[in-house]
Amino acid sequence: MTTTSGDDQLSRGLRLLSVLADHPGGLGVSAAARLTGLPVSSAHRILGRLVAERFASYDERARRYAPGVRVLELSRGFHRSPAGYSEAAAPMRTLAAATGLPAIAGILHDGDVLLVLAVQGTQHLQLRSAEGTRNAWHATSLGKALVCGQPVATVDALLEKELPAVTDRTVTDPGAVREELARVRARGWAEVDEEGEVGVRSIAMAVPARSGAPRLAISLGAVTALTSADELHGQLPRLRECVEEIAAHMGW
Repeated sequence: MTTTSGDDQLSRGLRLLSVLADHPGGLGVSAAARLTGLPVSSAHRILGRLVAERFASYDERARRYAPGVRVLELSRGFHRSPAGYSEAAAPMRTLAAATGLPAIAGILHDGDVLLVLAVQGTQHLQLRSAEGTRNAWHATSLGKALVCGQPVATVDALLEKELPAVTDRTVTDPGAVREELARVRARGWAEVDEEGEVGVRSIAMAVPARSGAPRLAISLGAVTALTSADELHGQLPRLRECVEEIAAHMGW
């Protein structure tokens, strides 16, 4: 199959947008070209078009390109669509209001956990849980809840990759992680205690699927100084109600 010139230009534009999204502080044209493997002249031309269409912005003083306002508008459209897990928003708001804790939804994407929805709680101290953030799956309750329900081949492939230490409490031994996944599978929920972020613990459950592996999981996060592990475990019934309601609305 021959790739048309239009397809090639679209691919290049999307690659540049992806790189800009990974560097919100901005990139010069040479750095953007290097990271996307494009000639500087091509990167400069496409970035200019993205700026004209407001998908990118350009700071003349710093000579840097960054994501533009149209990216935000696309993100808002995504969250309102079925593909944006909009059906999960109302149950998550109910959960956050009832517990006072932030409710976060995540999916597995390219071997990471990608946060797709976040609802803040009412506690004085809140967690950093921006939508679009990627986290190491083995260091998050969301990741463990999702991975334990994947096919054996998928789990094996994930455990064959390096499991970096995010904090000094992150479990990085593949055998130990596999044992933890078995415990998660048996009890139906996952937890981490400062494995992904110092001072933060969380619990998570996968949204039940009628067939196949779970696609979405919901977590409750807490600051360790404010919420003990036992107190967080006490919210498991509410978390279970939330994921079951989401599953009913999703129709998976």
